[in-house]
Amino acid sequence: MDDIVPGALQRLREADIVGLAGLASASLGQEYCRSRYVSANKRQGKRLSGSVTIPDVSFNVEQGDPDQPKGNIEGSGIPSDTLQRFEVAVEVLDRGGYQVVCTCGHQAPLICAHAAALLYQWVNRPYTFLSVLPTSEGAISSSDSSDEVVLPMPKKSAEPVGSVQLPQTHGRYTSLPSRPLTVSTIGETLAQLGLSELRATAREYGVVGNGLGKQQLVETMIELLSQPEAVRRVVGTLEKPQRQLLAALALAGGSVNDEDLRGLFERFSLANAGTLQDMLAVLQTKLLIVRTSLNHSLTPRPNLSLSPLDSSWYIPQEIYEALPVAVPVTPFSVGVPYGKGKHATLPTLHLANAQTLLADMLLVARALDGSAAEPQERRALRNSSLTPSGRLPVDGSLSLPAPEDQPAALLIDSLQDQLSRSPAFLRFAVRLLRMANILYKEETWQTNLRILPNASELLLGPSFHDALHELFTQWLGQSSYAELFELAETGIRIRCRSTPLNQPALRRGELEQENSEARQELLQLLARVPPGEWINFSAFARFIYRLHPTFLQHRQRLFPAPHWWVEQEEGHLLQPGQLADWLRVEGRYLAQLLQGPLHWWGICDLASGQEGQLLAFRLTPMANFLFHGFLPDFPPASTSPDGPEQPVFHVSPRGDLLLPSKALNWPLITVIEQFAESTGMEQEQLSYRLTPHSLSEAISQGRDPRELLALLERSASQDEDAMLRELLTSLERRIAQYGRVRIYTDVALVQTADIAVMQQLTALTSLDEQTIRALHPTLLLLKKQGAERLLEELKRRGQVPLLHEEV
Repeated sequence: MDDIVPGALQRLREADIVGLAGLASASLGQEYCRSRYVSANKRQGKRLSGSVTIPDVSFNVEQGDPDQPKGNIEGSGIPSDTLQRFEVAVEVLDRGGYQVVCTCGHQAPLICAHAAALLYQWVNRPYTFLSVLPTSEGAISSSDSSDEVVLPMPKKSAEPVGSVQLPQTHGRYTSLPSRPLTVSTIGETLAQLGLSELRATAREYGVVGNGLGKQQLVETMIELLSQPEAVRRVVGTLEKPQRQLLAALALAGGSVNDEDLRGLFERFSLANAGTLQDMLAVLQTKLLIVRTSLNHSLTPRPNLSLSPLDSSWYIPQEIYEALPVAVPVTPFSVGVPYGKGKHATLPTLHLANAQTLLADMLLVARALDGSAAEPQERRALRNSSLTPSGRLPVDGSLSLPAPEDQPAALLIDSLQDQLSRSPAFLRFAVRLLRMANILYKEETWQTNLRILPNASELLLGPSFHDALHELFTQWLGQSSYAELFELAETGIRIRCRSTPLNQPALRRGELEQENSEARQELLQLLARVPPGEWINFSAFARFIYRLHPTFLQHRQRLFPAPHWWVEQEEGHLLQPGQLADWLRVEGRYLAQLLQGPLHWWGICDLASGQEGQLLAFRLTPMANFLFHGFLPDFPPASTSPDGPEQPVFHVSPRGDLLLPSKALNWPLITVIEQFAESTGMEQEQLSYRLTPHSLSEAISQGRDPRELLALLERSASQDEDAMLRELLTSLERRIAQYGRVRIYTDVALVQTADIAVMQQLTALTSLDEQTIRALHPTLLLLKKQGAERLLEELKRRGQVPLLHEEV
């Protein structure tokens, strides 16, 4: 009963947080929660506590922008002295009030932004809160021993509250977590054992516990189990079936319930080697796995917001980190023909390149720059789930509606006319651009899509790998069911229950959470796959089936009537427990993830058959970068492994400069962007136009045009292009004549007889506000509307100036 969530916390909504914190603090707290700045979350009855780690406001622009979300702040590479950590606790009072304690010292009737972030974390991610039973001074007493066990607490550091010590990471890039949540530590587990059980466990690790008290045994075991070599030595004494069961449990996330554990035991054919209870008894004796006590709440299975009692078996955190478990794979030879008889052919190889993704994203952004955004009412209309005839369905179900971040079909069709890429890739690129706010909506009288001015530098510049890792981190935590929705393109029907008003009967964020968890589980398994080796996909898919048969529909089995389901035809539901049905749904989901996003990210190379079916894959060095934070050796921007490509750019019939969107061309792009205006995309290349306005702006800012002339002369000498030679001649003439003659058209001029009259006119009228430029002490260039205003002011004073109008 101690684990029951209070009703006030169950009824808490985002609107309540806005009322408690105010709009400004609530918005800031929601941003902290979205950026994963909230950590170390705990719940004890009606009390929520956690830490909010944010960049310091003094963190200047050269080092980073504190207003921009950086994903998980832990391990982000930001120096520890530029971080601030606030410990916050929120307790629900009896009459609906809240008591807040925060180290920021906020004193106001409304709660602070850090408390709002903690409440948003509870509303959106309640599964990240570790339930803690109320104890006295942190002491945990044993049920069968009178000795009081006090867990050794970490030493308090002398650092101020406003700083935090970052964990050790590979450089400044975070790695993919193999276990998102800590189920329980060794100290907490040992404290729950009786003295006799503790001594038996100590003997398994070679520790003689006779004569030692329980507190001394706990401290000794904690110190011993913190050494991975000791854990691996004990694991090496297990029999092969026991090691297989332990490895399967570790690959499944390290925490399962009784039903899942029995499923792993049966699907991996371990029943012939002994009973499940005998294996569990051996593993429990060595403290390799622990059964959850029914009266002690532990964190549920990672990434799944189920009941805490659903997690019945788990591997302690220290044991889990010490287990060197890798995914077993079946090798595949790409040099051997596949198939039978005369139809045997070699597989088609598709090599991945992450730089291509960023380059194509820039082309997509340039193509969409200035285009009209889809109105909300039109988006709601195309997401409606009426039948093709316009009538309501009669079976109480409807097709799965398109996700909110799904680009419109007309938008994708227009992109395909300009860029020959698959619709799936174009939808993926548009979602990434919108997610990172590289492509945003400009709210004017007509809502248009706009691109960031420095988009080319972000995606193609020298630090493009920073943008790549940041985009991958945001995509990994993105809440969307786009991959799940696109399964319908393979011919299967995804249906969901409907309400009497013909609306999907789905919980808020249910499909998004389901898809996000499935994607993260698969990536955590791929992070344990050996890189550089071709892996048979069909064998890998069967292994995933044995390990996670319901990874895509895990929650639906908890309901007597599922909220959504997959069917091959009307009335024929596909069951994930059967391998044939699993391959049609979960197997295709896995194949689409490998052939789509993971291949586009540059994580895996592919080997496919004649009909496009996936035969094998292998992880690339980019997987070590995105999964584990190891930065690969990117080629310098000025060199190409295949040598320089000629020509580097050419001139279109309209006189625009066209450059291929590649990171190798960034030195050329950065020079041209200083003197030319971007005109979008043409012929799948970046398009720029040299105009008198862009040239004058660049020269007036002190930029030397000789670098641009040298670039054009070098390209003109290598390629005999008449258009390029004509453009070079025109540019040389413009630069040579710059500053000699200036012609102003459609402007107003004001001229006085002498300087004294000009000073008097400036004092009596608003001449300074209407002046664009002073051409001479007695001759000024005015705004077009400013001349009319100046004329009215002079007429009110009884003065009529002499007007010269061109006919």
